[in-house]
Amino acid sequence: MSEALHSYLAAWLFVLGLSLGSMANLMVHTLTGGRWGEPVRPAWAAASRLMPFVALAALPILLGAASIFPWAHDPGRWLNLPFFEVRSVAYLVVFSALAWLAPVKPRLAAPGLVIYTLTISLASFDWIVSLMPHWYSSGFGLVVGTGQMLAGAAFGVAVAARAWRDRDDEGARLRFNDLGNLLLMYVLTWAYLAYTQYLVIWSENLPHEIRWYVPRTQTGWAALGFFLIAFHFFVPLLILLSRTAKRAPRIAGGIAAALLVAHLADVYWLVIPSVRPDGISVRWSDPVMLAILLAGWWLLWRRSMRATAAEPEALAHA
Repeated sequence: MSEALHSYLAAWLFVLGLSLGSMANLMVHTLTGGRWGEPVRPAWAAASRLMPFVALAALPILLGAASIFPWAHDPGRWLNLPFFEVRSVAYLVVFSALAWLAPVKPRLAAPGLVIYTLTISLASFDWIVSLMPHWYSSGFGLVVGTGQMLAGAAFGVAVAARAWRDRDDEGARLRFNDLGNLLLMYVLTWAYLAYTQYLVIWSENLPHEIRWYVPRTQTGWAALGFFLIAFHFFVPLLILLSRTAKRAPRIAGGIAAALLVAHLADVYWLVIPSVRPDGISVRWSDPVMLAILLAGWWLLWRRSMRATAAEPEALAHA
């Protein structure tokens, strides 16, 4: 049961990132304005509106927390089941409220981004870091939040590229050039934050701090780490430096899709080695839980997308 719940937690965090990342990017576009958001804003609005579904999907995690988190059998003042469940519900309520209000309340964008940053930092400690309850990092929440925003941006670009794949006019090229720069910024920011966290912790070499990296660098999980270095950073960086690649919807869409796969690997790298520290392994529940949650999210997103397309407000700030 615990293995299936660990798989479910990782899969749930991936779909959570799609909705929250879309919501955060929607707020960024509301603040900055510009026609660059025209291709992606409908997809972001539809994805952010799925946050209540994602929140409901967290129910197995809340009910099975005693089997997921090791601190449940040795609770403390912060990490105990009643308080953990209250905090988790509070995070999900805040996320759902922000996601539903973001497309229709432009004045919420600036404070909403601040609230999102603070809330996802706290939530990432409860849902990810506490799998190793004696480890901590002050920058971990920023790594998780940046990864979610990268995933949301990549999802929007992938959807937009499919819709605009046959357009070859200057307007399309300019918009995708801007979207490519957005992806490039997120790739660089994620890499900087992840590397800085690793460098600071590893250089101090304190046992209670490096314990999180030991199974990720000294077992078979290191292979997944090298995959992330290559395909979550170096390869997309080299391609996105090309102006020609960024301006072509088909190429930009391919890069975005590849970044979504890399982000999925990143989520599993953040979660699973904490509960399977002996080396890289795949359980039957990993693909099954991911398929169930992702299929449900995708079907609901398509329905939400149709509803969003019928609302002029979705593009009101494009």
